[in-house]
Amino acid sequence: MDTYDPSSKSAIAIQSWWRGVLTRRTVRQATLCVLVIQRWWRQVSFQQREERRGRALAMYVRPVRATVLLQSLVRMWRARSQYKKYQRAVLVIQNRWRQYACRREAAMFAGSSLADGGVDLNIEIVVG
Repeated sequence: MDTYDPSSKSAIAIQSWWRGVLTRRTVRQATLCVLVIQRWWRQVSFQQREERRGRALAMYVRPVRATVLLQSLVRMWRARSQYKKYQRAVLVIQNRWRQYACRREAAMFAGSSLADGGVDLNIEIVVG
């Protein structure tokens, strides 16, 4: 019985349309789920990259800071050594100058008439 039944073709068309609707709904739901998962994964991977970048930066900065600190300490030590050297030289010069001034005063005192008694007792009397 090969009869043409228009209702069977309509039923097939409606079923096909309904299966298409269900498929599109399922695909749309799957797409939304995929987008949510992708957004979550991007956030997680970004946070992991940022943490790795922060650790790498810290590992780079720590030796650099230590190097800068050591360089500054060495420069300070060298400057302090130079200052102490100059300070010792100034003290030597000051001591030598004081010794020279003291000897010079002693020599001038020895050559003067005050060296004999310490007081000049010569009195001139002028009578009128």
